[in-house]
Amino acid sequence: MVSKLIIRLFIPFGFTLLSYSATSFAQQNEKYFLIKAGQMYDSEQNEFYKNKQLLIRGNSIVKVGDRLDVPSGTIILDYSEDTVTPGLIDAHSHIAFQQGPNDNLANDGILNSPETRVLRAVGFAKSYLNAGFTCIRDLGNSEQYLDIELKNAIERGDFSGPRMLVSGPIISAMDGQIYGVPIKEFEKYSAKEYSMVSGADEATKAVKEHIARGVDVIKITAIGNRLVLTLEEIKAIVKAAHSERVKVTAHCDRDWAVHAAIEAGVDGLEHGYGFTKSTLETMAKREIYLVATDGSPDLQITYLKTQKMPYDEQQIRKNFKPLQDRLKAAHNAGVMIVAGSDAYININMPRGEMAKHTISGYFDAGLSASDALRTATYNASIALGMQDQIGVLKERAKADIAVFKGNMQKDFKKSLFEVKMVMKNGLIEFQQK
Repeated sequence: MVSKLIIRLFIPFGFTLLSYSATSFAQQNEKYFLIKAGQMYDSEQNEFYKNKQLLIRGNSIVKVGDRLDVPSGTIILDYSEDTVTPGLIDAHSHIAFQQGPNDNLANDGILNSPETRVLRAVGFAKSYLNAGFTCIRDLGNSEQYLDIELKNAIERGDFSGPRMLVSGPIISAMDGQIYGVPIKEFEKYSAKEYSMVSGADEATKAVKEHIARGVDVIKITAIGNRLVLTLEEIKAIVKAAHSERVKVTAHCDRDWAVHAAIEAGVDGLEHGYGFTKSTLETMAKREIYLVATDGSPDLQITYLKTQKMPYDEQQIRKNFKPLQDRLKAAHNAGVMIVAGSDAYININMPRGEMAKHTISGYFDAGLSASDALRTATYNASIALGMQDQIGVLKERAKADIAVFKGNMQKDFKKSLFEVKMVMKNGLIEFQQK
C-alpha cells in the first residue's frame, strides 16, 4: 500500500521528467540545414544581398551570415545560383471555395457537400506549398468553420499545407454576398456561408462566437450585395475583437462604403477598388493596411488562352490601369500593401500558381521587385500579427523559406514562377528534382 501511494504521489513528477527528457532528446536529434543563397531577400531591410547563408535547426533559423560554422552532420542545401526568400504569405485566400467563371457565389454550397469542399481543399493546400506559400490567411466562404477543421488537420499532420490563419464565416449585414438564388432559398444558403447580424448586440455576440470557436481574425463586409454594416455595428465588432487581441479586416470594394469601417477602427481593408486619394491618405494616417486583390493582366490573358477565347491584350492591360494607378497611389501615400489573391475562380490552374499572379501584378503596376515581394512577406506578417515569426529571414524566426530559380531581383516575374525548394517549419515540403 505504501509503495503504491508513493508511486501515485510521484506520477506527476515522473511525467514532468519524462517530458523534459523527451524534449532534450529531440533537441539533440534535430536536423541542421545550411542553406547557401546566391541572392537572399531580407524583407525587414527590403534589400537583396549576395552570398548569404542560413543555418536551420529544427523548426527555427539559428543564424544568418556570410560563412557560418556548422555542426557535423549538417545537411547542405546549395542554392548559390538562386534566390532565397521568406516563405510567401497569401493574406486573402478561400481554400474551401471554388467558383466557375460563370457561376455565382451560392453554387459551391448548393452543388457540393462540406466533405467535397474539404477534400478538394487538400489539393489546394498542397499547391500553395509547391508555389512557395508557407502561410495563408483564409477569409471565409467555408461554410460554418470548415476553415478551422482544415487548419487543425494541417497542424495535426493529416496532410501537407501552409500555415493557416482563419476567419470563420464572414460577419455581414442581413444580405451577405449571396445572389442569384430563389428568395425562399436565400436564408438557407446565406446562413451556411455568413454570420448575418442586425444591431450592435448581435454583432458583438457574433464576434464572441467566432473567437470561442477558434478564429484568428474577424472578417466583415463593410458592404454586401446592397446593405452596409452600420457605424455602430462595426464599432461593436472592433471593440469586441480588439478586447480579445483579435484583428478585424473588412471587405470593401467601393469608396463610398468604406468610411464607416475606417472610422470604426478596422485594422485592414480588402480589395479597395476605386479608393480615392483622400481615402488612401486617411488609411496611411491611421495605419490601416490594404489587401489589394488585383490579380494581373497576365492571369487574365492566360485564362482566355486556355479557354480559346478571343482577346485584345492591349485592351486588357488598359483595363488594369485604374487598379494599378490606385495601387501606386496607395504605395506613394504610405499605405502598407499586403498581398492577397482572393483566388477562387476555377481556371484550370493550380491555386498556388494563381495566387502568385497578385504579386507579379504589383510588379506590373510599378512596384520594384523588393517592394512587390515585401507585400507577401514582411507586410503580410504584420497584418497577420506574426511579425518576427514568419515573413522574415532572421534568428529565431520560424524556418519558413522559399527558393526561386535565378536572380529574382533582375528577373522578378520569371523567377517568381520557378520554385526550387520550399521549407515550412524546418521541413522540406517541396524540392525540384
